[in-house]
Amino acid sequence: MSRPVVARTMYGMGGSVTDPGAHTFTEALRSAIPGIDLGRSPYRDYDVQEIADDFNHSAPNAVRICVGSSLGANNCPVVAARTKVLVHGIFGFQASSYGAHMAITQNVLFAHLFRNPLWPMTFGLGTGKWAPAEGNSRTSLIVTSEYALHPGETPKAMSTFLAEIKRIVAKPGDGDLTA
Repeated sequence: MSRPVVARTMYGMGGSVTDPGAHTFTEALRSAIPGIDLGRSPYRDYDVQEIADDFNHSAPNAVRICVGSSLGANNCPVVAARTKVLVHGIFGFQASSYGAHMAITQNVLFAHLFRNPLWPMTFGLGTGKWAPAEGNSRTSLIVTSEYALHPGETPKAMSTFLAEIKRIVAKPGDGDLTA
């Protein structure tokens, strides 16, 4: 790894009691990317400013990744909006229709959300949908529908996110910031 990688994962409401998949995904990230800085991940969904501060204080050439489940997924765009730095990727497992709904700002290069559009399967807890902020043509956004129970850290979603994060770490897509 030639550049530092700073990643933060966030639980949904209820933390590890209702969202054990966030811990599973955090450990998968730790195994997949040697030397990754995960801080004290997974964080609680309301630790948004602490995560934004971690990104703001990271090395200028750091690759920054934010991942969240449920309300944590709702807060990934909020984290990015509170940073003064480039965020290379945000990833969400089933954002809730009841949480924060902030558009994705231009400082995010890549965003991928797995959601369940079928309200009765999650009672709206996994039906949230991300969108770019008005005028944001920079962010590459993918929204994948998967009919899974909430909070949605399915094997398919986890393996997809791990592959995408590895790709971003290998080729951050932000020009030459390796100095």
